[in-house]
Amino acid sequence: MNRRGAGGGAWALALVFLIAAVAWIAVAFGSIRRSPGWEGWLSGIFGGGFLALVIAGGGAWAVMLLVLRPARKQAEAALVADDHALAPLLRELEAVRLDTVRRVNAAALWRVPLAVVVAAVLWMMSQFTDEPADTFDLLMFMGFGALAGYFWASYQLSSDYGRLYKQRVLPRIAAGFGALSWRPAEPPLEDIRRNQLFADWDAVDAEDEIAGQYRGMDLSIVELKLTKGSGKHRRTIFQGLTATVSLPRGLTGVTVVVPDRGFVGNLAKRLGNGELEPVRLEDPDFEKAYEVYGSDQVSARALLTPAFMQRFMALATSGRFGAPVALVQDNRLLLAMASPRAALFEPPSYRKPAAGREAVQRLHDDIEAVLRAADAVIDLDQAARRQPAQSS
Repeated sequence: MNRRGAGGGAWALALVFLIAAVAWIAVAFGSIRRSPGWEGWLSGIFGGGFLALVIAGGGAWAVMLLVLRPARKQAEAALVADDHALAPLLRELEAVRLDTVRRVNAAALWRVPLAVVVAAVLWMMSQFTDEPADTFDLLMFMGFGALAGYFWASYQLSSDYGRLYKQRVLPRIAAGFGALSWRPAEPPLEDIRRNQLFADWDAVDAEDEIAGQYRGMDLSIVELKLTKGSGKHRRTIFQGLTATVSLPRGLTGVTVVVPDRGFVGNLAKRLGNGELEPVRLEDPDFEKAYEVYGSDQVSARALLTPAFMQRFMALATSGRFGAPVALVQDNRLLLAMASPRAALFEPPSYRKPAAGREAVQRLHDDIEAVLRAADAVIDLDQAARRQPAQSS
């Protein structure tokens, strides 16, 4: 085990013993408060002492399992990716990670005890009420206090490290797929709102964007989440990917394809955007599932060939995406594909080695998944362009 692991274990054990001492004092106070006589004193001293021993023993075991042993494993795991092309960069990030761990530990050394003491004081204040909290409540108070203190110590430093990891590693991985790179997301929110692709939202979560040239076309893919409301009333309006591709052909006007929203929803859509008119198509299955609006009827029908509509509906039944939404503005196609899977492009925690092969492979696989979505978008248009040629 390295010195950093031993040092982390030492401060963690010190915190455990401090929390045990605070628990002892709080139980003794509560017992004496309820029974000021010698029975209260004995019950508080021995009951609090027993609880303190349980906390100290359980905490020491947890430190051994969660701090000291992982420290040894992480020292070994850090060597796994030394043969990787990213090895020099990952070694630099490992130095940053270790410094982040040191700074988190230093902050937690006083923030966790402070939060635990505040929680214990709140518990002791409850002893003056008509329904004083019991010993189990004390454990709950102190447990939440410890978690809050550690979150307070680690949140900002963890976020800074994760942001740096993505900024340094993701562009290098993306470049391995061609003329692509990663950058902080700039989602096409104005286009989405103006053309009413989704119901109204009031919060946006978008961190990552893969952009560049792919299969000879300008490409931008953004991981996007739109929500409405807050707390238990918060609902997800859209969660998935938006893929924007510049098509190699001259379409004109605006075409919008959205899932059928029923009579009321479709009427609101028509009244809300006077520039777009309903586009009637010959495919009854597609007409039943989707509503199409356009500013240029000829251009809309040139895009929505039978092959395009067939592939478009197949996306919703592929199991990877929900019902897609499309926006075509001149030769630029934006496809929004709902996906229930967990967030993409998540960097490893500062508690894990920066050079771990698993983390690098996961980011590589995420970019591959995003490019499969881009393939689906490009194939939509290629199928649409092949259809007229086959017909002729």
